[in-house]
Amino acid sequence: MAYDATNQQLNGILIQLSKSLLQYLSEASPWVQSESDESGRLVNSAAASQRDDVGAIARFLNSREHFIDFGTFPTEYTDLQFLALESMLGSSISGQRQICRSIEQTSAAVDPADTAALDLLAGILANEKQLLQTLEEAASATA
Repeated sequence: MAYDATNQQLNGILIQLSKSLLQYLSEASPWVQSESDESGRLVNSAAASQRDDVGAIARFLNSREHFIDFGTFPTEYTDLQFLALESMLGSSISGQRQICRSIEQTSAAVDPADTAALDLLAGILANEKQLLQTLEEAASATA
């Protein structure tokens, strides 16, 4: 296929997004005190938006008939049960920053002729940067 390397890199981004700490937190339902309910809603909303990005990449890869690997959560996340959301936001923000850097690096490595992949990555990067801002706001609200 013409864009095998790009497709593999996109699948790597898909795994980072679908198995991010943000996704784990939304699925693990960390303990949240009642005064932090708004932060919990922000995190769940951000996770839902990130899942939309996962879906966009999956549809794109499917249209290119590329095998899609959704990966697995890192095993170190299993130690993060029953922790206050406030204690996890810093790690989520760090993870989100890494996701943004990975998308930027992938974009830089994509063949300029692959405008469809570049457009997809540009849209996802914009959304993931917005999610980073949302997480930072949630962290500020709990401080």
